[in-house]
Amino acid sequence: MYHFAAIALLGLALFKLVDVLEDVVPGITKYHSVFTLLAAVGGAFALDYRLFDGWNIGFEEEWMSTLATGLVIGGMTSVWRAAFHYLGSSEGDAPEVRHPHHGPRSMAA
Repeated sequence: MYHFAAIALLGLALFKLVDVLEDVVPGITKYHSVFTLLAAVGGAFALDYRLFDGWNIGFEEEWMSTLATGLVIGGMTSVWRAAFHYLGSSEGDAPEVRHPHHGPRSMAA
């Protein structure tokens, strides 16, 4: 049960991390899904966290378990987005809606 809670909270942390990065770098909104999955897999490898070892599910190689854990963490961000959308928060909206790209800012106005 603790492994599920850890994955859920890592998914929430990744959800907010990607949200903050999309505020700082608006150009990555187009690549939201790819960036989220790469960050999730990279984070799982950085933490060396293998969810499936805790549930005694074996993989042939250790890196496969870490990769699958990263994909599960990345998938949990969609669960958090749906939960926020259900609760009526703007966090549940699509990244393109939350972070519209208006073009370069002009100093003349």
